[in-house]
Amino acid sequence: MDELEARTLAELQGIIAVLQELTGLPSRWSGRVELVPGADFKGKKRFTCDIQIDAALAERDARWPTLIHEALHSLSVGYVGTDYRAFRGWEEGVVEQLQRLLRPLVLVKLDVVTAAGAFRDSERPYGVFIEALETLRRHLEAPVGGDGATEFYVDLLKHPIRERPGVVLAAGYQLPVARRVLFMQAFSAANAVLTRNVMP
Repeated sequence: MDELEARTLAELQGIIAVLQELTGLPSRWSGRVELVPGADFKGKKRFTCDIQIDAALAERDARWPTLIHEALHSLSVGYVGTDYRAFRGWEEGVVEQLQRLLRPLVLVKLDVVTAAGAFRDSERPYGVFIEALETLRRHLEAPVGGDGATEFYVDLLKHPIRERPGVVLAAGYQLPVARRVLFMQAFSAANAVLTRNVMP
């Protein structure tokens, strides 16, 4: 194992320890990481529970969102190939938005300081999935009160991927009638996006 791979392994170990503390979920990561030269991806969490990272990315500050994203996949309940392919947005959207929400706290807990502007969330994938999920979350939130974004996404991560649409739908059924009608319309449109088996 070379120095960069050893550092990446240590960073993932630290990230996963913090994420387990923050979410209360156990990781199923195998403990193995592979740096892939010339990769056509930033990161991948294999269904074997290994993590692969683009070797060039691993050298830059921009690696942190990808490391956190892939680490969150290891905490995701029901992370199996068939369900992932059928409900891709219900996994990638949940994980990516949670990465964005938890990243500042994860980096503080790990004493990581990065260059200003190192992270460009607008350039990261899965924005269309996040937009669909955020529409549903806003419909479910009370008109007044705190922002329950982190809790919403952690709760979804705790449910098997295939059950997440039903969890959100059941919450929508609890809304008052007028809001429920609007929610159902939004759910139909959002779920069509979140179950689309193509890259956004």
